[in-house]
Amino acid sequence: MQCDFIIDIGNSNFKVAALQNNEILQTTRFDKKDFPELIERVKHKNVIISNVAQIEFLELFQENCNLIFSLNSQINFPFDSEYKSMETWGMDRACNIAAARHKFPNNNVLVIDIGTCIKFDFIQNTNTYLGGSISPGIRLRFESLATSTANLPLLQPNLAFNLIGKSTNESILNGVLHGCYSEILGFINQYEAKFDDLKIIITGGDAFYFDFKEKSNIFADENLTLIGLHQLYLFNVA
Repeated sequence: MQCDFIIDIGNSNFKVAALQNNEILQTTRFDKKDFPELIERVKHKNVIISNVAQIEFLELFQENCNLIFSLNSQINFPFDSEYKSMETWGMDRACNIAAARHKFPNNNVLVIDIGTCIKFDFIQNTNTYLGGSISPGIRLRFESLATSTANLPLLQPNLAFNLIGKSTNESILNGVLHGCYSEILGFINQYEAKFDDLKIIITGGDAFYFDFKEKSNIFADENLTLIGLHQLYLFNVA
């Protein structure tokens, strides 16, 4: 069955891709306050959904759309897995690995998803998913500093951060952003030392805060989760 829209329901917003002939034409991001507008756009259309957030959103899509595929842990995956808790494996991570295997079928691939959380996921060139890691994302780190201390303010990330902060706000901004950047580079270096012929894909809503151009094996793809969701649909249904 031809799919009209792919919808990724995240912790913070909805990301929607319009399809034609199994190709992504355009993507749009919706805040959750804009949910009625999104429903009107996809009403009575064929949609496939990945939902890592509240179940009520899925129910509303079921009421208003022709839901032809909803991602869950019981589906078949186009790769083997050594992950020990597949029943709690985030479906966004499953999508990312499916997309990684589609893009680089013969390589070791590390996916780094920089969003609400910073997620690393690794699949070997033998088509076996090994696992990865999860840590707090940028905004969670800002929120933790503000809520767990008496006097530190709640900041929002921006691109103007340096190594040395000359005020409290600058120090928080630099600490959080440089901390995330150093964490990501540290993980990358360890994976590169352990696995040959490694491709790295960067995705996620906060990926644009960081520049990894110095490494030729890193590729950015803001639509990775959507691509993977479509690949899982094709593998299971189409």
